[in-house]
Amino acid sequence: MTGFRTPNFRGWQVVVLHREDAGMHRLARQLERFGVTCHFAWPRLECLDPAVKAVFFDGDSGFDGLFPWPSGQPPVPLIALMRSEAPGRLEWVLAQGISSHLVKPVQSTGVYSALVLASHSFDQAQQQQARIEALKTRLRLRPEVIRAVLTVMRLDAVDEDKAFACIRAAAMERRMTVEAFCATADETGLRALLPRRRRGGGLGRA
Repeated sequence: MTGFRTPNFRGWQVVVLHREDAGMHRLARQLERFGVTCHFAWPRLECLDPAVKAVFFDGDSGFDGLFPWPSGQPPVPLIALMRSEAPGRLEWVLAQGISSHLVKPVQSTGVYSALVLASHSFDQAQQQQARIEALKTRLRLRPEVIRAVLTVMRLDAVDEDKAFACIRAAAMERRMTVEAFCATADETGLRALLPRRRRGGGLGRA
């Protein structure tokens, strides 16, 4: 198992996007026990304060336009407050990109677990999205790598493997990915990578 450190929520601020009732006041009291400040809002969240770390929302009465961000792209963990098990309602809630949920009526237990699961799930999703975006960038820049390899092959009269090794060493020295390095390196920059004795008139051979 990987090491998991239970998060400390003291000092957090959360929004509860729900009509105020006895259950929501119970939720607020539970959150206060963990050092979390609770702010109520309804019927929609007009904007999200940067200090807010999570949003609890009414999954039973939620509607399109409830949040001030594109559907399914929450900037903080979303925790759905649910009583309904209707398929259409569950489909809508899932489409919002929730990280956890609590069953209504809210009880004195379960709130802490919901926060832990939500924060962990959200962090994992953010890390995965960052990896996906990095892969997309690398794929988009592959033509730049090919261009650079072909340039070094022409300038230094070496094969593909040696040309790529030269480029990779230069990228590592600059603490850049190969793709990012190739995207910024023109022929003059690539020529500078070559051994000093080969930068002269012998370059440009096929």
